[in-house]
Amino acid sequence: MLNQSTINNYNSNIDSASQEDIHRKLVEAENYNKLLATDYFQDSEQSYNETLYNYYNILNVNDGIMGYIEIPSVNIRLPIYHGESEEVLKQGAAHLEQTSFPVPGTDTHACISAHSGFPTQKFFDDIDELVNQDIIYVKILKTTYVYRVFGKDVIEPDDISKLKIVKGENFLTLITCYPYGINSHRLLVHARYIGAETTNQATADEIKIHSSSKINATMPIAGVVVASALLLTVAWVISRNKRKMLK
Repeated sequence: MLNQSTINNYNSNIDSASQEDIHRKLVEAENYNKLLATDYFQDSEQSYNETLYNYYNILNVNDGIMGYIEIPSVNIRLPIYHGESEEVLKQGAAHLEQTSFPVPGTDTHACISAHSGFPTQKFFDDIDELVNQDIIYVKILKTTYVYRVFGKDVIEPDDISKLKIVKGENFLTLITCYPYGINSHRLLVHARYIGAETTNQATADEIKIHSSSKINATMPIAGVVVASALLLTVAWVISRNKRKMLK
């Protein structure tokens, strides 16, 4: 399948990359996240402009791919592309520009969106089945970052209040259109970073052994389902209302 071939090519390119190159790419992503948070907390327009300028070059291993996402409980394995163009959404998952990259650190909130009900293949169709404690893996460079689901939300298409950066937290939110076939709302699935595994093929049991973080069960549920034009609306609103999203 196309997605599996794309992921295999990504891993091959990463395996052949030098440690210096891997380290440089990771530092660039961490600096991007810091600039984004600085703009949020300190209202620094210069930092924000610097952040946006290099977005498509950061973590770009080949063809705009920054990594891939795996959700074993609902059998999802998709490459993650930069930006949320329709071309990208036909190929896999899309990282929303102007949100954090999914790498370690605090004051970060990465948002990844994908289609539901796409005619030719499965994307985020089943993320509505995710429940608290389910594990999400995000492979970036040579490390697998692990997130644990803590809630869902169903929101209006122009509501981006659930995508804000939270001080001291490292969140991941999955987005898709909802309900299936109607697409009048968005489903958001929220997860919190709990650990990392540096082997190429980390397993759920290995991650649990290395991770001791606990979930705050009182956190609000969030969920979004993304179909084509509706998903692009979310991205447009984020771009147009960057201050409103982050504050």
